[in-house]
Amino acid sequence: MTKKLIDQIRELTEPGNEDWNHQYYFPNGVTTRSEDIESPGYNLNKWKRLEKILSNHEVKDKTFIDIGCSDGYYAIKIAEMGAKHVMGSDLDPLRIKRAKLAKNTLDISNVDFEVLDLYDTPDTILYDYSVGLGLLHRIPDMLKCIEKMCKISNTVIVEFKTYKSGVDMLIDHGGKSKSNSYNGLYKTPTIVYIKNRFIELGHKNISVYEDINSHLNYPRTIVVASKE
Repeated sequence: MTKKLIDQIRELTEPGNEDWNHQYYFPNGVTTRSEDIESPGYNLNKWKRLEKILSNHEVKDKTFIDIGCSDGYYAIKIAEMGAKHVMGSDLDPLRIKRAKLAKNTLDISNVDFEVLDLYDTPDTILYDYSVGLGLLHRIPDMLKCIEKMCKISNTVIVEFKTYKSGVDMLIDHGGKSKSNSYNGLYKTPTIVYIKNRFIELGHKNISVYEDINSHLNYPRTIVVASKE
């Protein structure tokens, strides 16, 4: 079983030995990455912050969609917290294959993964929560994404690189990519920009969780926005 899992992980590693985006520690000691990294955007580090926030919400028996779920780590962790169902979606078929392998290995029944474009979903409330972690600064159409997330869920949770300024603005990075076409760096918003867009869209109950210990030029902020 262990050898088979190791072989499956290797099969889902892209040419050039690119590691998985997410690190899984499976019960039999197998991991998906060769090593952990210190970045605050890395899944093990980010989950420590997100889990504390979610513990103050009614996760149990609620439905979630994790947009841009990558290798599925957060979707699976939310499912393990007792969510009724979690849908993980991503445009990259390789990442969805990885997520499905993790789901099957961990035997998690209340989570599913699909190659799915957010904009193909109907403009109706489908989920209690929509989640976008490390998403907004990675897409060219940030406002369109926020609008869609507000349309399909009662509560939106976003985590994003933040430009430190007290004004409503974006920093344009031109879509430069550090890895591939699904992972460009487009625009970095201020917290004020994100808050104002949610208010305009009717999600006026807003909580902001800044990473006050970060010394990065663009620290990561988590915002939770709900309908009143």
